[in-house]
Amino acid sequence: MMGRTLEGTIFEVVFLVLALVLWGFIAWLIARAPSLVPIHFDIVGEADKWSHPMSVIFPCLIMTVAGACMLLGAYFPKSVNLPVKVENARQAALVMRMMRILSLVMLLITLHIALSTLLASRLFWLVWVAVGLLLAIVATYTILIYKAR
Repeated sequence: MMGRTLEGTIFEVVFLVLALVLWGFIAWLIARAPSLVPIHFDIVGEADKWSHPMSVIFPCLIMTVAGACMLLGAYFPKSVNLPVKVENARQAALVMRMMRILSLVMLLITLHIALSTLLASRLFWLVWVAVGLLLAIVATYTILIYKAR
């Protein structure tokens, strides 16, 4: 287990503040949503299943908890499943930073779920941005971790 750092504390505070603001926004959207909202979309972004606005809470909660778990996982860099073995402090620091950044991307995905469901908006592209960010972050940091051997 790695010790606490100023960087870690900053990421945790930012995550907490963003999560609280995001959940306040989700509550506000739920209160103003119509009685039926889209809960599933096909590959081109067309809604194909509908439900009550409260149904958005569970997937948003899962993504928020996943982000929090990533923050926690940052303290155990050798346990993160990567194709590179973490062998030194520089690699551990890079894994920790990667996990913290990924935690914030989880909040972006939570925002996408809330907006696409509760506003029935055409923001299908936002999920591709988030997935692209996830892949780019993991690829970039994996290369940096490999080079830090």
